[in-house]
Amino acid sequence: MSDVLPQTDRLDEAVLAVPGVDTLYSAAPLVATVITTAVDALTRRPPSANSVLVSREKAGLSVAVKIGVTDGHAATEVCRRVHDAIVEHLHGHEEHEIAEVTVTVARIG
Repeated sequence: MSDVLPQTDRLDEAVLAVPGVDTLYSAAPLVATVITTAVDALTRRPPSANSVLVSREKAGLSVAVKIGVTDGHAATEVCRRVHDAIVEHLHGHEEHEIAEVTVTVARIG
């Protein structure tokens, strides 16, 4: 993946607004998260707040998100709602095709 896009702050809000989602985790690969955290600390810049990873691919936008699901909600249904919220948000703000949306459940309960 490449060319991370700036609208992920708003996507974080859109995902957190989905019923059943209570937490966002960084969707970036562990190595990238460690490097970004180190660079943030060394340069004294504020930590990156984005949890939803959006990048441009040849086929269109690629979106990845890791969520925590609350008790009382079916994880599969929450994932579908998160997918739909992301697609709706991007269609409302971008003129790009969406190649894929990956929703990973990192925690239930």
